[in-house]
Amino acid sequence: MMLAEQATYQATTVHKWLSDQLGQQRELLLIIDRLAEPDPVQILFSADLMQDYVNLYQGTEFADLADIGPWLVAVGVSEIVRIQSLLDAPERNWGWLASADHIDLTALAQHWRERMQIEEQGQRSLYRFQDNRIIARHLAELAPAQQPLLLGPLNSALCWDGERWRCFDNARPGPYPAPFEAPWLTLPEPDTVARGVQRHNLTLWLWQQHPTLTAGLAERVVLDAWLDEQLNQAEHWQWHSPEQLRFLLQYRLNLVLASHSFWTPHPVESPEQHFLRCQAFFTKLECPRT
Repeated sequence: MMLAEQATYQATTVHKWLSDQLGQQRELLLIIDRLAEPDPVQILFSADLMQDYVNLYQGTEFADLADIGPWLVAVGVSEIVRIQSLLDAPERNWGWLASADHIDLTALAQHWRERMQIEEQGQRSLYRFQDNRIIARHLAELAPAQQPLLLGPLNSALCWDGERWRCFDNARPGPYPAPFEAPWLTLPEPDTVARGVQRHNLTLWLWQQHPTLTAGLAERVVLDAWLDEQLNQAEHWQWHSPEQLRFLLQYRLNLVLASHSFWTPHPVESPEQHFLRCQAFFTKLECPRT
């Protein structure tokens, strides 16, 4: 399919989905990923669309990450034309669009807050349901009977999967309060997706634990590219545990320590010995201030 034909097809998919939802008198919701560039929330404020919304991290234990967390934004029928710039640029991965017979932001906020925190093998992370690529892949791979557990009160979703728009209808919309099964968390992640999720969780950790140094780094480099560089280094050294990755990032934030020759592995060292030697050395130095 030629590029022009493909663009027309994708636009038709969006138009048909919107027409179907409005024809059934459903209300619309934007699920926004604030890590997208440019910031979608700022675009929505500029378009005077931020009348009814929820910042999902605000009022939770993740409140210090509220500036980069997911938002739910209700969109009126008359306001659809003002989100056209987002619909025309799905490759920015700004989030996704959903519909419901009635948008109850309080109920929807509770639904997603119950799903956004993951506890696994003693480690805690955040589920990036606001990332259109992740939610599209999970909805596509779940059985129809499992999709309502994820979509909850939403009747339908329109998500860009990284290559094309995907539509998902919820066969049984309604509340699915905790405790509930989470089959989407058992789906195997492609390497690129797994790296993206890992990078996201480490980005949140950096901003939470070392905000000043992270802000300074972000002024000098593209943070995602820097993180990829560190993760590639960790993979080369066979440092895989969360403790090892966080240690590496913490001390690499400091420009002086990042270039220290002590990082170089010794020829006879195992990965664990290399890590323990570096850990003992760098923790004796003055800790980077945050």
